[in-house]
Amino acid sequence: MKFSSLLILLILVGEMPAQELGEKWGTEAREREYYRVVDVPTPEGEVIEAGAFCTLPDGRLAVGTRRGDIFLMDGVDVPRPEPEYRRFATGLDEIFGLDYRNGAFYVTQSCELTKVMDTDGDQLADRFEVISDAWGYANYHEYAFGSKVDPEGNVYVALGLSYSYHSRALFRGWVLKVTPEGETIPVASGLRSPAGIGPNEHGAMMFIESQGPWNSSNSLKVVSEGSFHGHPISFNWYPFASNLGDAPTQPESGGRIITERERVPELTPYAVIFPYIRMGRSLTGFTVDQTGGKFGPFEDQIFIGDFTLSLIMRATTERVGGIWQGACYPFREGLSTGILNVHFTPEGNLLAGGTNRGWPVRGVRPFALERLEWTGKMPFEVERVSITPKGFRIEFTKPVDRVTGTRKDSYRVSTFTHIYHGGYGGPEVDQTIPEVTDVALSEDGMEAVIELSEWSLGHVHELDLEPLRSRDGEELLHHDAYYTVHAVPEQSPGEESSVPRERWLEYQGKEGLPGNGKKVVLIAADQEYRSEQAMPMLAKILSERHGFDTTVLFALNENGMVDPTQKIKWQDESIVHDIPGLEQLAEADLMILYSRLVTLPDGQLQHFYDYLDAGKPIMAFRTANHGFIGFEYVKDGKRIDFGEDVLGGSFRGHHGRWHQDSTLGTVIDAAKGHPVVRGIDTMWGPTDVYRTYPEGGSLPEGCTALVMGQPQMTREEGSGDNLDLIPLPVVWVKSWTGRTGKSTRVFHSTMGSGKDFEDVDVRRVAVNAAYWCLGMGSQIDSQSNVDPVGEYVPLASGFNYPKLGVEPRPVSSFK
Repeated sequence: MKFSSLLILLILVGEMPAQELGEKWGTEAREREYYRVVDVPTPEGEVIEAGAFCTLPDGRLAVGTRRGDIFLMDGVDVPRPEPEYRRFATGLDEIFGLDYRNGAFYVTQSCELTKVMDTDGDQLADRFEVISDAWGYANYHEYAFGSKVDPEGNVYVALGLSYSYHSRALFRGWVLKVTPEGETIPVASGLRSPAGIGPNEHGAMMFIESQGPWNSSNSLKVVSEGSFHGHPISFNWYPFASNLGDAPTQPESGGRIITERERVPELTPYAVIFPYIRMGRSLTGFTVDQTGGKFGPFEDQIFIGDFTLSLIMRATTERVGGIWQGACYPFREGLSTGILNVHFTPEGNLLAGGTNRGWPVRGVRPFALERLEWTGKMPFEVERVSITPKGFRIEFTKPVDRVTGTRKDSYRVSTFTHIYHGGYGGPEVDQTIPEVTDVALSEDGMEAVIELSEWSLGHVHELDLEPLRSRDGEELLHHDAYYTVHAVPEQSPGEESSVPRERWLEYQGKEGLPGNGKKVVLIAADQEYRSEQAMPMLAKILSERHGFDTTVLFALNENGMVDPTQKIKWQDESIVHDIPGLEQLAEADLMILYSRLVTLPDGQLQHFYDYLDAGKPIMAFRTANHGFIGFEYVKDGKRIDFGEDVLGGSFRGHHGRWHQDSTLGTVIDAAKGHPVVRGIDTMWGPTDVYRTYPEGGSLPEGCTALVMGQPQMTREEGSGDNLDLIPLPVVWVKSWTGRTGKSTRVFHSTMGSGKDFEDVDVRRVAVNAAYWCLGMGSQIDSQSNVDPVGEYVPLASGFNYPKLGVEPRPVSSFK
């Protein structure tokens, strides 16, 4: 029945005149300069209409097809791909969800979620287990799209309707959650024709919805328990979803979604609306760039395929007032077939695949696999748009010139919304043109903040930035962005929303000083010892007093604020920290790290791995020896411990009384000739001594202890030695050799709280260490100026944030 229905559809499509698909963006020729499209050949005689991809632990890729096959692919990332294919499984039905966990594939097909295994190791599937078939399936339109397996082992399945106006099989038009045990839990209703489901860049589950009844344009929507997504035809299955209670109120056709939400509280607005034809006609699968910069400047952004127009777009999302919303942007057109899904390869390329079967498609090939790869040339693009209390913050991939970037007429804004109705699609209505009343361009030209005369809630705000030019006179590759506004953030007391938000701090080295020509990247990402104050202070000393170019990176919260109050993974399993700007480690001559138990996305961790491979020097303070959770750098087949193996000693406990003792550091007699301790006899700080090796042991082989730390009786200077506790090393140096065979210098100090740095000798050791790490030991002056530049009043260490006055603050407040 399914075959004959599809055959009739294909015959009808073949008899229809060619459909007008809309104008192209007209940017394909320029796009090639930055992102080339490489054909990935498929085996002769095989039809591979790729509906889903996943990466295997050994680096191979798996592709699931509409025709029900799973192929294993090797060699996709080589310069001129001629991949080897092996058919692993067949006999499945339109695969639109694929993942691999613990030796098994999790396959979402039209009729069920299936676990597919190879039990005898011959590279062929021999066991197919039904995990869930708790939904109906009767005709070709009833597609099922599955997410990757989430951290708890669940798979989310988005189910298309029987037809655009009918839900004739169980749970058609719903999202279901399938647990590892196979329990199937109804989550959300109101879908029309989903075409992809998975987490956004923040980990929230979202799905793509195609234009049709009750959906006037394609959109990206967030899934939450009990949410309703616009199409009421699926209300008939609420009696089978006892966990959700009664069906929502029946919506009324002809209004606007922003007002209809008042009648139907469960109605969840679109997070991102994609203007029809201008931004695709039939959106499909999506994925998030977590390649660590291998794919260019769009880390942690969503990439979405479009079937009809054979193109790929970008999107970014943010949560404002409890509502998800965001923007979409053009990216790359000119692909060869209709895109069904996209997936990032191990080498950071974007694999796209699909077919032209079933509906009109701009691409000329019946099916194709293609690889998009970044050429390494930086495009001048809108990197992202985010909302402020009064307008938008627009970030760019290259600096904007001040002439065009400061003119209000360079930023053209218009808005529209759609009718929320039962009709198929719908026009753009209620257009407005708000005035741009103010523009502020950051000093580096990488960000502009614009203010608007008015907001139109529930509207897409279209930004046309065609007049802007980069500092080298270049036009934007794509000058349009579309932000869907449902909520506007409140302005915090003392916050100036019109001031460009800085994501890191940069200080240019004063000329004529020894550090000229060297770049130092400092990272402040702890929650206890006020690294957010200490690292900018040290950066300014190195820049102003010694000539180094310095950049300070911070751990930021979801609002872009420096936030030492963020929890760690042991307190909140869902936490993922964010340190923007880590790509600058590639250009750094020295890294100074001050982190504590941060959990970072794979892409951000990759910047640290690349730095270790590059053989460049490392300085680290205090908690950096337990600076990460989930650090997966592997050398010689062994996962290395960053604290123990790289720095020379992980945190094993407080040697004395935590937050009660202070430390008197004394230079070891045998080390007094070392450049790092030149000009120093003792150093003091109100933090306790760390133990980094077992009692009765010593620092690992290869470490040279420079300063021994004696616990003091109290946190007051001069309180006397605690004679019950022996001194332990608090400053040492060593070398590190990464997996590329390159060796470098490493300095580590377990002293270094914000208050410790009030001591002149703690600062001098840090400055001396920067010279030594960079091979400039002969230029260390024991009398050089290490005074703070400007006022330095650090807050006390600890986790009692309200009492200590520690709270999230903008980056600019640490200048």
